[in-house]
Amino acid sequence: MNLPFSAQQLKQHVDQDLATCQSLLALLKQEQEALKKRDADTVEKVIEQKMPLLEILENSAKLRQAWALTANQDANEAGWAAMITELADSALKSNWQALKESYLAVREQNEINGKLLSRHQKTITRLLDLMRGKTGGPSLYNATGYSSSQAQSHKFGEA
Repeated sequence: MNLPFSAQQLKQHVDQDLATCQSLLALLKQEQEALKKRDADTVEKVIEQKMPLLEILENSAKLRQAWALTANQDANEAGWAAMITELADSALKSNWQALKESYLAVREQNEINGKLLSRHQKTITRLLDLMRGKTGGPSLYNATGYSSSQAQSHKFGEA
C-alpha cells in the first residue's frame, strides 16, 4: 500500500487532534456547568470558544479522508486500522486509540449538554404557557401526522 503520509506526519496530526478534542471536552464541561447554573453569558462565551475547535476537527477529518482516498482505502475504521498497521508504529497506534476514545467522550458530553438545554427549553416554554394562561393538555397527533397540543387558554380577564 502506498501511503501519502509518513508515520511521523500522521502521529503529529493525531496528536494535534487529540489536544483539540481535550480542549473541546474541557469547554463542554464548562458549558455543562453553565447550563446547570442557567448562566447564559458563560454559555455564549463557551460556544464562541468551541467554534474554532470544531472547525479544526472538521478540517482534520477532511484531510484524513483525502489521505485515505489517495491510499485507495475507505475512510472508515477498517481502512485506518489497515493503514496504521502498515506503518507499524506502536505509539501511533496507541495515540489513534486515545483519539477515538476522546471523540467518544466529546460526543457523550455534547449529548449530555443537549439534553440539559432541551430540558431548560421545555421548562421555559411551560412557564411562558402558564404566564399566557394556557393550561397544559396532552399533545396528540393530528390527521397530518404532526403533534398538536390540546391546551385550553384562559385569559386573566376571564378568570
